[in-house]
Amino acid sequence: MKLKIGMVILVLFLLGYPLAGDPSPDYILDQKQELSSFEESVYTRIWLAQSFIPSMTPLTKIEVEIDKPRLTSDPLVVSIRKELNGSDLTSFSIPGDDVPFFVFWVGFDIPDIEVDVGETYYIVMHSSTPTDTPFRWLCEYNYTDDPYPRGKMWRSMDRGKTWYPMEEGEDMYIDATFRTYSYISKPDLECSGYLNWTDVKPYENLTGSFIVRNVGTPLSYVSWKILSWPSWGTWSFNPMNGTNLKPEDGPVTVQVFVEAPHSKVPDEYLGKIIIVNTDNPDDTCTIDARLVTPKGIHRFLIWDCFPFFRFYNRLIFQLLPN
Repeated sequence: MKLKIGMVILVLFLLGYPLAGDPSPDYILDQKQELSSFEESVYTRIWLAQSFIPSMTPLTKIEVEIDKPRLTSDPLVVSIRKELNGSDLTSFSIPGDDVPFFVFWVGFDIPDIEVDVGETYYIVMHSSTPTDTPFRWLCEYNYTDDPYPRGKMWRSMDRGKTWYPMEEGEDMYIDATFRTYSYISKPDLECSGYLNWTDVKPYENLTGSFIVRNVGTPLSYVSWKILSWPSWGTWSFNPMNGTNLKPEDGPVTVQVFVEAPHSKVPDEYLGKIIIVNTDNPDDTCTIDARLVTPKGIHRFLIWDCFPFFRFYNRLIFQLLPN
């Protein structure tokens, strides 16, 4: 009975920790090294790093296997760098109180970043915890097989100012435990707006606008173009198309310029502007357009029938009251 109660308490105790369980179904495991036979301490002046080469972008989550043998509230920080002595591309900090005791895989849900596939990056780990209460990063020492041939483990003794590889000689392979995650980017084209012009004279120049945006997954790209527009009037757009639009870029405003139809007959003109994702013809959006010429504008002029007089006809209609 006491054993069961103890297990329940342990489970409840661990529920609040950022343990690395099954990732979201949208996550895809990219790089990993899960073997471990040793531990390396991380504390005030001792920083550790593991290099890796991604095969997917973006990078969205990191998991590392950590041992916390003693109580500490100092945070554990993991960051991603392109160069060991460079600046952090992204980072995530977990309070020491939120890291479970003993050995667990701990997840760092870093802000998503784009990475260059096939290029080397570094997982850098550090903490301000003192030497008597260090975190320990589990790693694998191997004298025959390289646990992770696409990278190696590094150590800094001066808070990340200088680094050296932990592998000594050609017969020693040392790699830290880690997992990196990505996802399949899914762009999603969306547009919004409504073009509505009333009391319009023939030949009148009209303006309007609508919005185009990418509402897909973070760091996804969409290229778009205006596919079609109403047959009435003379239309132009600025811009007419766009490339590599990300959700992070926000909306793009498309300016619309229309010369009204030349007809003097009162009418209501309806139509649609269709915008398409050039990489996915099924991903489209539509803007409705409406133009109304008032009843009072209908006036019959005999020279409508003669092309030579159309210029004068147009000038007179612009001057006539409705």
